[in-house]
Amino acid sequence: MNKNEKIVMEVDAVLFDMDGTLIDSSAACARIWGRWADHYGLDKESVIHQSHGRRPEDTARSVLGNEADIAKAVELFTVEEAKETDVKTIPGARELLHSLPEDKWAIVTSSTENIARERLRYCHLPLPNALITAEKVKNGKPDPEGYLMAAKSLNADIKNCVVIEDAPGGLEAGHNAGAKVIALATTYSADKFPKEIVVKDLTAIHSSINNGKIILSFMPIDK
Repeated sequence: MNKNEKIVMEVDAVLFDMDGTLIDSSAACARIWGRWADHYGLDKESVIHQSHGRRPEDTARSVLGNEADIAKAVELFTVEEAKETDVKTIPGARELLHSLPEDKWAIVTSSTENIARERLRYCHLPLPNALITAEKVKNGKPDPEGYLMAAKSLNADIKNCVVIEDAPGGLEAGHNAGAKVIALATTYSADKFPKEIVVKDLTAIHSSINNGKIILSFMPIDK
């Protein structure tokens, strides 16, 4: 892609991931999953790597296996998660959210609703009209269920929505849903996503409204 080529997208709604997209919780999540891994005698780095963009139950199942007590594993994660509130806002998140009409954006996160609301409040980010959290879906990312649910909540056609994500599973979920997709190089480097449109962070994306449509313009990272 030409590094001087500006991209303009016209969409009906913007569907955001939360952790790694709107909120930088990487240090907190590493501590949470590190303590969780210690409890089970597992390699911390391996567990942390597998946890990005996934619901706790999906990570626990992939690490411990289907025969493990997943409910107990998730309960332990929830206890550890509640200890961590030190998170920060991804650059550009607050400005972009406030530039969008309230009924034109949603959050689809692998976090629980309590944690999602707490982190958004801590970072002084607005609560969306549509907040799709881990307990609201049967299947987590990369399944498209969460993004399809968000689009429906906004009365938007998923094909006219854009998903903004930082993790491979979330990007896959966006594609599986049939949405347009933008990747952020906030958790992984841009070369992790050779086939995606990638921007550094949310400061790169500018929005405006034209005849009820959201117009997003940005310069992608030249890969």
